[in-house]
Amino acid sequence: MKTETEERGKIVNDEEENNENGAEEKNENGEINETDEESADATKKQSTKKQSFFKRKGAKRAVCALGCAAVVTGAFFGGFFTYKATLPKQINSLLWAKERIQSDYYEEISDEEFYSAVFFGVNSLLDDYSWYMTEEDYIRAQHQSAGEYSGTGLYFSIQREGENERLFIACVAGGSPAEEAGIREGSRVTGFGASETDITESENFEAFYTFVSSRKTNEDFYLRELCYPYGESDARIVKLHKADFIENYVFYRTDASSYVYLGEDAEETEKGAPLTSLPHDAAYIRLTQFNGNAAAEFDGAMARFKADGKKRLVLDLRDNGGGDMDILRSIASYFCKGATKGKPAVAKAVDRNGKEYVFNAKSNLYDDYFSAGSKVYVLADSGTASASECLMGCMLDYGCIDYENICLSYRQGKAKTYGKGIMQTTRTRYLWTSEAIKLTTATICWPLSGTCIHGVGITDENGAKTVEENYSADGEISAALSALKVTLP
Repeated sequence: MKTETEERGKIVNDEEENNENGAEEKNENGEINETDEESADATKKQSTKKQSFFKRKGAKRAVCALGCAAVVTGAFFGGFFTYKATLPKQINSLLWAKERIQSDYYEEISDEEFYSAVFFGVNSLLDDYSWYMTEEDYIRAQHQSAGEYSGTGLYFSIQREGENERLFIACVAGGSPAEEAGIREGSRVTGFGASETDITESENFEAFYTFVSSRKTNEDFYLRELCYPYGESDARIVKLHKADFIENYVFYRTDASSYVYLGEDAEETEKGAPLTSLPHDAAYIRLTQFNGNAAAEFDGAMARFKADGKKRLVLDLRDNGGGDMDILRSIASYFCKGATKGKPAVAKAVDRNGKEYVFNAKSNLYDDYFSAGSKVYVLADSGTASASECLMGCMLDYGCIDYENICLSYRQGKAKTYGKGIMQTTRTRYLWTSEAIKLTTATICWPLSGTCIHGVGITDENGAKTVEENYSADGEISAALSALKVTLP
């Protein structure tokens, strides 16, 4: 369930557009168990030359050396041609074509350009979640899955209205320059420029991406933000820059307080505004991805939930495109209601041969945080994907929530989650950091019922509540609380 940011939107940073992807665990075979694919209870094993000062001996040795060289040369070329002969015919054809292209084509084609085109063709055979990665790509994916970014921290959703493109801000990364600048989710970027008085009016993502990519780290630039409900009076010019940052993924709010959890130790820090529409006995936790230090951050939020003596929890998974299976296993530990095992199953995967793998929770913590009168609710939308959907399935299977405890926000006329029920595995070529390939390897199913929602998602037809799209400050959250009857007395 490592979803790359296809489900989350496009991110603008110093590197290529995202998508992804992951915090991995490497086994002794150089394989990576990533996101959806960590096997819960099983890891795959898998002469120095002496000069002569005597002329006659030297001549004799020279003849011998020449003979030896002929033997070695013959062995080398014999081995080379044997190797060539054992290659598949198509590989030999590819090498022949490469030689002819680089020798005869009227423009120079480098090895890198040639093999990039080859692997582009390979990637086109695969689904949207599978691809070959160069060593540079793989290192970038590792950093991003660890929450380490260089950029603005803006994630985008591109929508079309007739022939016009609309550049919506789907998410603002915690701890990013965009968050510091006060940019709001749900806003549109309608222009950008090097100064406040030199703004190019555009909502084209490629143009914006090219502009931002040309800016140096910590160099100020400006964008025109059109806030909800998108009237002319809702526009403002915002100063922004790119920087290295560590993204935080968990936000805890009550009617009186607001916290985030920062750094390697997930240090609790007061930040943000309380959610005043919450009843006093309820808390709200937003989880934006299953990446980085999200597991420890979520532990901190649940510790605060318990310390505050709250009875009801609203878990916001809107626009959470997934992430790492190991983090899912940790967070799901809080929601396996009624499970008797110390490490209950939270998901199952089935490969193309029908072999089943079970992923277990790290522990069983429901009774430590919830009582008989407790209630859990979930907010979701079309950006809720992969690990998020798997967590919801686990909660549904164990009775922690019912469908009526889910509220789906409409996005482009539909109220549903994304519908990603497959998992990917990343394997490196060598034990050390190297090129890698990421492949969809199995379907992912809910732990008890075996339900797979791939291509379908969770919809309002299942009995979930719905609310209209609303990007005013906390407007959609408040509407969802009302629909779920999590209201003030």
